[in-house]
Amino acid sequence: LCAINFPAKSTVLFKLSWKLAHQLVDPSDPGTFNQSLMELGATVCTPTSPLCDVCPIRFACKAHELLRKALVRNVTHFPARPVQKKRRERSFAVATVTDGSEWMFVRRPPHGLLAGQLEFPSV
Repeated sequence: LCAINFPAKSTVLFKLSWKLAHQLVDPSDPGTFNQSLMELGATVCTPTSPLCDVCPIRFACKAHELLRKALVRNVTHFPARPVQKKRRERSFAVATVTDGSEWMFVRRPPHGLLAGQLEFPSV
């Protein structure tokens, strides 16, 4: 609707969204606005195939305006896609130890990935 081009998880977009919400939403009845916006997103302005031709607010939509002016290829350009971090590859050697009826587990460190959970011994 506003064609804000910040990554979806950015703090700038978060703060701007709250600012816009205070401007657009009636504080005495926020539920009506929220419900109508969710309905619009679920049925018309979907993330993968928006139906701009039948959208009741397309004339107020900045993304649609940019599309009409050929400044963007698609309205799904908004919000911007986050830059993906390069994934690091890690290898582990894992041992499964059993006496036939019970298995040996170790508890992971209290902080970090899967903190405190049980796992097979690994190096």
